[in-house]
Amino acid sequence: MKYTSLEEVWDRFENKYQALNVAALEARRVIEGLHRGEISLNQNIIEYSLQRLHAGEIKYRKLTEAEVQAMTRESFAEPGFGSRY
Repeated sequence: MKYTSLEEVWDRFENKYQALNVAALEARRVIEGLHRGEISLNQNIIEYSLQRLHAGEIKYRKLTEAEVQAMTRESFAEPGFGSRY
């Protein structure tokens, strides 16, 4: 079994922090699938996620401005931090 080194990930992705975030999100997705019985895995979840990321099997993109706005507190009509009710 070949292990994916972090240096291999750094060589492939411009932003290493974003790459690790994407791999962590994939690991979470796999864990949820394992709990639901949808995924069967015989290796380390993090290693599996890093291998998929390095192989280009995980697709991701930056959020659009509209998507970012949809996730803001104001879009849910919630009071902001320190505001009065």
